[in-house]
Amino acid sequence: MSNTAIIRYPTGHSSPGRQTGFTLLELMITLAIAAILLTVAVPSFQTTIANNRLATQTNNLVTDINIARSEAVKRGTGVILCSSADPNAAPACDAGNVWTGGWIVFVDDDNSGNFDAGDTLIKVSQASGGTATVLTAGGLNTFTYNGDGTSAAAAAVDFLICDNRGEAFGRQVQIRLTGRPRLIRGPVADCTP
Repeated sequence: MSNTAIIRYPTGHSSPGRQTGFTLLELMITLAIAAILLTVAVPSFQTTIANNRLATQTNNLVTDINIARSEAVKRGTGVILCSSADPNAAPACDAGNVWTGGWIVFVDDDNSGNFDAGDTLIKVSQASGGTATVLTAGGLNTFTYNGDGTSAAAAAVDFLICDNRGEAFGRQVQIRLTGRPRLIRGPVADCTP
């Protein structure tokens, strides 16, 4: 019998003195595959981000529409949702129909149709930013709920939420005379990139 010991290494480990790692060729192939995957994934990721921004803007608007409606019913009086150029700095109704700066919700205590010192401010909402634009199809800058939760408008009011990708990606929220907002699916014809 010999006194020579046999050394066995566990599976998966290399013997001492043997170098492990990537060769230059393996590293270059891995980097090339990663570059191809990034080229395919980044545009898709940017579309996802833009879609999420539109969804967020739409959800914020619908939430505030529902707040205005519920406050009108709760208080039994008219509540107004109007566009505001900079609602956080100085809450006031804006003259244009572009709601991109944001909007305010208030109780029109003095029935002036505009926010002033005698009115009760309920909610201030800043727009989410980015390339999203919020506007109304009829050019309205003010939307009023009656005390029973119905719309004070003579016809349905359409809010359009758009971005620079055009009508195929736009969203539309319609408020019928009953006062209930609903999301309308499909292209938004008045969205212009």
